[in-house]
Amino acid sequence: MMMLEKFGNKLVVLLISALVSNVLAVEKPTSPQKTCVTEKCHADYSKRAYVHGPVGLGNCKTCHKPKDTGKHTFELSREGKDLCEYCHLDQTSKKNIHPPLEMGDCTQCHDPHGGDNKFFLPEKKVGDLCSECHDITEGMQYLHGPTSAGECTVCHNPHSSDYDNLLTSEPGKLCLSCHVVTKDELNKFEFVHEPAKDNCIECHSGHGADNPNMLKARAPQLCYQCHEDIKRVATTSKYQHKAVTERDACLNCHTPHASTVKYELKAAPMTLCMSCHDKPIGISKDEVLDAFTSQIKNKKFLHGPVAQKNCSGCHSVHGSNYFRLLAKEYPPQFYAPFSMENYALCFSCHPESLVLTKETTDLTDFRNGDLSLHYLHVNKPLRGRTCRACHATHGSNLPKLIRKSVPYGMWDLPIQFEKTETG
Repeated sequence: MMMLEKFGNKLVVLLISALVSNVLAVEKPTSPQKTCVTEKCHADYSKRAYVHGPVGLGNCKTCHKPKDTGKHTFELSREGKDLCEYCHLDQTSKKNIHPPLEMGDCTQCHDPHGGDNKFFLPEKKVGDLCSECHDITEGMQYLHGPTSAGECTVCHNPHSSDYDNLLTSEPGKLCLSCHVVTKDELNKFEFVHEPAKDNCIECHSGHGADNPNMLKARAPQLCYQCHEDIKRVATTSKYQHKAVTERDACLNCHTPHASTVKYELKAAPMTLCMSCHDKPIGISKDEVLDAFTSQIKNKKFLHGPVAQKNCSGCHSVHGSNYFRLLAKEYPPQFYAPFSMENYALCFSCHPESLVLTKETTDLTDFRNGDLSLHYLHVNKPLRGRTCRACHATHGSNLPKLIRKSVPYGMWDLPIQFEKTETG
């Protein structure tokens, strides 16, 4: 009993096939009232792997009508696309229609009687058929998965669609129906790249490209198409950030889709900076920048932006016209004539009066009586001391970020700073 249930459907199919074969295998017809599929006429139609419904039922008059019964000639029962649309009306119901279908040339893609391939296609792969008209992969090094597999109908409806380019759904939703990891990121992460929300093809080619990940161009050129302000800074600045101009450029620091960090950064700003600045970096052939981590390691006092883990408080991350990618002017040398413009970076946080006021009793503890020693050190026409003469930039074990010593020719001159009650 169980065996009969298991094979019951298969036995029924075999029985029906046998009956149909017996019905079709009749002598040559003299009128369309008899089947056209016989052992002598059109016998191969019923032997194909996939048979058009009317052919399988022997109902040829659905598509054909006799023209001259005596001569056994026939013509199509309807003209143009009306012939196929009579049964397949749903295939042309959408806003955009595939041109061959709109012109009624269904046989350009389908054999009307049947075939050895699904949907009566003349090719095993849909892509091979599509490529006869749509040569879209010429010279592409990287192909989209469905394109490479010849499965165009994963993304496109071959007959009609309410979406441009006969897509099966809206572009963004279509991409995310396969790219579920990206979909999760877009739904869960707070900061989302605008094109990633619903316009993937702004950055990616739908079929393939000469660039990895099917990008329309490599970073940073691709990014510059929208971020013109960043392009201007990165390409015209006197000092350029290598992370922006080399290797993966923008992708060294930013994720292309979404992030838990503002500006779609790969990590928190300082953590991201430390992925490079935890080691010495060559600035030029003759200059090596010390590892930032060694400058702040075990230091009791950190510069405010450093303590706040905000490198961009002082540095312009994409490029700058100022030394060390600083956001504003600050003299790079030990000695410099004083001017307000020279200290624009420092004065963005610290009061200008600190170095403009000559006599004070409360503005600063660094004084000799009421003479401000800040004023005295800085306001010299030729040998004014810049802030770095006495202060460490990032961190120090002494209050006020005082340096342990300063370079004086070959000698490290000890500052011997000591905090007292009076200053």
